[in-house]
Amino acid sequence: MDTYLNQLGFHTREVKQFHLSPSDFLILIVDDTEANIRLLSHVLRGEGFTPIVAFNGTDAIDLIQSREPDLVLLDIMMPDMTGYEVCAEINKIDKLKDIPIIFLSALSETRDKVEGFDVGGVDYITKPFQKDEILARIRTHLFLSKLQKEREIRIEELKQRELELSELNKKKDDLVRMVSHDIKNPLTGIVGLANLLRQHPDFPEKDKVEMLNVMEQSGKKLLDIVEKVLDNEANSKKINEANLSETNLRELGERVISVNGPKAILKKINLEFVFESEIDTALLDPVKMEIALNNLVSNALKFTPGQGSVKLVINSKENALEFKVKDTGIGIPEIMVKKLFTEENGEKSVSNVGTDGELGTGLGLDVVQNYINIHDGKIWVESEENVGTTFFINIPLKK
Repeated sequence: MDTYLNQLGFHTREVKQFHLSPSDFLILIVDDTEANIRLLSHVLRGEGFTPIVAFNGTDAIDLIQSREPDLVLLDIMMPDMTGYEVCAEINKIDKLKDIPIIFLSALSETRDKVEGFDVGGVDYITKPFQKDEILARIRTHLFLSKLQKEREIRIEELKQRELELSELNKKKDDLVRMVSHDIKNPLTGIVGLANLLRQHPDFPEKDKVEMLNVMEQSGKKLLDIVEKVLDNEANSKKINEANLSETNLRELGERVISVNGPKAILKKINLEFVFESEIDTALLDPVKMEIALNNLVSNALKFTPGQGSVKLVINSKENALEFKVKDTGIGIPEIMVKKLFTEENGEKSVSNVGTDGELGTGLGLDVVQNYINIHDGKIWVESEENVGTTFFINIPLKK
């Protein structure tokens, strides 16, 4: 066999490394002559292979479908179906078409061999056969078949690995977008307040202390957000799954307000948190929900002029949680409202310049919607230009 494989381009070392154990292989012999069946069976058993037999084409097809042998030795001239017809039928069945079929026939004309290859045979041996030759060809094609199966397994593993890497890359991109968004808006407020204090050193001491306290609290909350995002998101197996835990709803809302406090003070916007829920805790992914609410509140601040108001409301209704982010901002055109949560619009919907010239956040409502979806919730919006916008989130309570 080694010499035959060497001719096909395989090195002897490669062949020896790929060991074949004859007892692992089932070989079907198809011949209408009982003497040929007995002889071939004796040869195969002597080498450790497991033979099964069929005396006609119909039985051969049934056996191939039920037993799925590793190789078929197929006679051509049979009474009910020719070997060519059997081979052609087998090659129509996806799960069987890769079984190697070796024609074994007294027909020795070149055209007979060519026809055998045309219908899907992998080899052709002329009767009377030589024992060593037929065993060498059997081992060769079993080797090639096993090699092909190993190759397909490796290809499938590589495809799976590629999908995993693609998911990890998407996760990394989303993580960067989340962190950049949750850092950018609070930092803008903190830096703005710091500049305000520097430019107006004559502020009353009470106001200075209050601003510094807001900056400190916002900075601490910001650090907490970053740590949670990096810890929970980076270590989670799937970004599209909720990591549920018992979450204090009031504390969740207060964190969101605290982080966005500096920006509200800087724009002179009344930022308010209203807690109307009859329950204090619920099973949520606190990191994802905080990111989603931060996004909505920061965007509300972005599109609300000075002296306006932004309100975060948490309520519970009929086995569900309801979150509302309501502002008195510039509103959203009706044509954009319809596209706000569609795939085609995605983050473009929040990339406009804010009322104080704020640039886009880099994190779109597509991520917010995704985080609500993985809680089995719904999100929608009601808006009127030059009046204001309200985002609604409804999440069923989990037990």
